[in-house]
Amino acid sequence: MKTIDEIEKLTMEDLERISLDGSVEVPEGLEEKILSSVNEERVPRGRFIWLAGIAASLILVASIALSLRPTPLKDTFDDPALAYAEVEKALISFTEIVNNQMNNISK
Repeated sequence: MKTIDEIEKLTMEDLERISLDGSVEVPEGLEEKILSSVNEERVPRGRFIWLAGIAASLILVASIALSLRPTPLKDTFDDPALAYAEVEKALISFTEIVNNQMNNISK
């Protein structure tokens, strides 16, 4: 008997040749077992979809509620010149990143 790894490595031609080979013994009742497992009742998908919809709605409502909550503004710098220097440093860093990405795209 072949292992799963050996079966996975077979080509379609090999599989077709094996399926047409009459020497392969098929266990009795295999077809009935396969059909019964295919026709077996699974967990209703409707219930899962219904629960997923409720969960998504709750997440949406929570995210909207959190985004509408006013947050108090807080100054992080006492000195306006220092704040301007930090903004300028951040913008220069951002510009360098964008320029590097544009250079990579153009290559």
